[in-house]
Amino acid sequence: MKSRLALALLAGSLLLAGCATETVFRPAGTASAATQDRPFTVSGRISINMDGKGSVGQFDWAHQLEADQLSVNSPLGSTVAQLRRDGTGVTLLVDGKSWQASNVEDLTHDVLGWTLPLGNLVWWIRGLPAPDAPYQFASDGSLDQQGWTIRFVSDADAPGLYPKRVEMQRDKLTLRLLPQNWR
Repeated sequence: MKSRLALALLAGSLLLAGCATETVFRPAGTASAATQDRPFTVSGRISINMDGKGSVGQFDWAHQLEADQLSVNSPLGSTVAQLRRDGTGVTLLVDGKSWQASNVEDLTHDVLGWTLPLGNLVWWIRGLPAPDAPYQFASDGSLDQQGWTIRFVSDADAPGLYPKRVEMQRDKLTLRLLPQNWR
């Protein structure tokens, strides 16, 4: 009996030791470099929780200085929604239907009932405050900007150029992004 208990404790401690320790993400570099937007392509996982109702999936995002293409996919990989932004405006495609507007925030609010802050998300996904809006870092390291509280999480054992997880909360909406493949 004692050997089983000792074996269980040893196995549990090995499992815990294998888990990465999380810490607050701190971006490297200078403030002036952080205010210059750069193109990127990233994919990963997403979870959305609104009023206690949640959804999970995957995302693929190609960001250019004047355009974005963001696809949200089911856990099995089929496209659920696609958002396209360019110099002419924004288009949202969902279930064969199409909506258009001049900006992402108005469009997502009207169609989805919540606002996707894509202009700020370009910066937040990289662990940075949006440079064109006032912001404040709280004592716990979270960022408060334009009504959102954003928490950037990194692996303490293997810090990277970008956060491993970005958690955003506003009112009864929580968005979590786990960027996994930066290109």
